[in-house]
Amino acid sequence: MRRYLFLLALLPISFVAPVHGAVGLVQDHRIVIPVSKAERSLLLTEMREYLHGLHAIQYALANKDTKTLDLVAKDMAPRLERLPASLRDRFPEDFTQLAIALQEAFLALARMNGPDLQVNAALEQTGEIITYCSGCHDTYRFEVRALPKPRK
Repeated sequence: MRRYLFLLALLPISFVAPVHGAVGLVQDHRIVIPVSKAERSLLLTEMREYLHGLHAIQYALANKDTKTLDLVAKDMAPRLERLPASLRDRFPEDFTQLAIALQEAFLALARMNGPDLQVNAALEQTGEIITYCSGCHDTYRFEVRALPKPRK
């Protein structure tokens, strides 16, 4: 019965959402980070990996699976260093600072792990991680552009 009430409550949203989306294009005021087509593909792959990692973390927390939580949280932390230096050099300073804060948040989550894991505290830490993700997506966008040739 609860499920049906929930679905009934969502019904008006299903009619409003398409109309809202059809109003017109909203101007995108996010800061553009120019990238090549290959770099954009790499970055989108990395973002999907973050989503997969957050998914695995949620399942690990739900099951108090400390081994998976430790493995995934530590693996997610050094993502920035895995990107080519030529790409990282084009990131705005604030973007890099957000990426470093995200890395530290993943490491903090890994440190929370152990036999006395407090799931609520770990979920709160996961919320902080997602805040960094949404903050970055709200502020920046990657756009494929012709990049200047490197000087020899």
